[in-house]
Amino acid sequence: MQATTLSWNSADIKILTLVMIIGITVFCFFLGVPTLIAQSWLLSPPPISGRTVERDSIQPADVLARVQLFLQQLASIRIEMGKPQDTRQMHLATNARPHEVYFQALTLYIKADRFALELTGSTGLKPIPVSAEDISPYHVWLLVNAAYRRLLVIKTELNIPESFTERPSPATTTPTEVGRAIVQANRQLNVMLQRRFSPSEVFQQLEAARNYAQALLKGFGRNQESSSLPPFQRGKTPTDVFLQLIRCFEQLEELAKVSGVSILHLDGTAARKVMPEFQVQPSDVYDLATLLLSDLAYIHGKKNREHTLPTVPFPGTKFPSHVFQLARGLQGQLDELYGLARENPDWLSH
Repeated sequence: MQATTLSWNSADIKILTLVMIIGITVFCFFLGVPTLIAQSWLLSPPPISGRTVERDSIQPADVLARVQLFLQQLASIRIEMGKPQDTRQMHLATNARPHEVYFQALTLYIKADRFALELTGSTGLKPIPVSAEDISPYHVWLLVNAAYRRLLVIKTELNIPESFTERPSPATTTPTEVGRAIVQANRQLNVMLQRRFSPSEVFQQLEAARNYAQALLKGFGRNQESSSLPPFQRGKTPTDVFLQLIRCFEQLEELAKVSGVSILHLDGTAARKVMPEFQVQPSDVYDLATLLLSDLAYIHGKKNREHTLPTVPFPGTKFPSHVFQLARGLQGQLDELYGLARENPDWLSH
């Protein structure tokens, strides 16, 4: 009997290699290897301060140092792409809390991941979500670092050789300083995206904020849906929406004050003064809507710590006028909440 010999062409070898890779991947998945790799990936590189990446160790200074490193890497990509620098400045927030900075960092990651997807075709891993009540600088650092690593993927893809070294930030760094740096990075990222943040995504954030406001109203026995919207007004611009959200935040500050909750202070008067020169973009409105959402989620967490609301699906095509209508509806809910909280200042403890 004549022996049979096997001949392998390049296509056979590719198929066999693919099958082996899939098999190894499935095997490692059941061993929990992806989780270990993801955790290691999210913790590297360590902070320049030498602190360990742990909840009780990471400080705002560590987060700011990583944001500054992110900005340096982003600038090298911007120059390579020939994109303009966003030089707009509007520092309106003071007394920021970790949960507010966290939501801005989450936006940073989402934008950085979208940026990397556009340029490399890959998506990244972000840290596991955490409740607003439990957020610390550690959780913010994880998000910023995840966003930073997405930039490294882009630099590898584009063969950008420049490297940068992280520099320590002052030990006195505050969450407000971290938040401002992240907002600046978010603005620059939006300039560089092919698909920039749109009114539809702002609408989605505000719908989530309204859901939290409605859940808080139900705590007062307002089981009737307080979601009726004011009349639709055509021709609104991102600036109109931004100013309406400023009014919403001013009312939210009053609600927080009478409820004994600390949130950041937003200087609405200063915002109105700089509006004519600022050239508001939908991404700026998105950042402010995210801030409102973060504080409503935080207040909701104090009332209903174990209950989180479902995510809001993408609403389809929306324009600034649709977002403006929704923002006015949110203000109506906040007005009602404020009146109820004034009559029941300890409502969050019941």
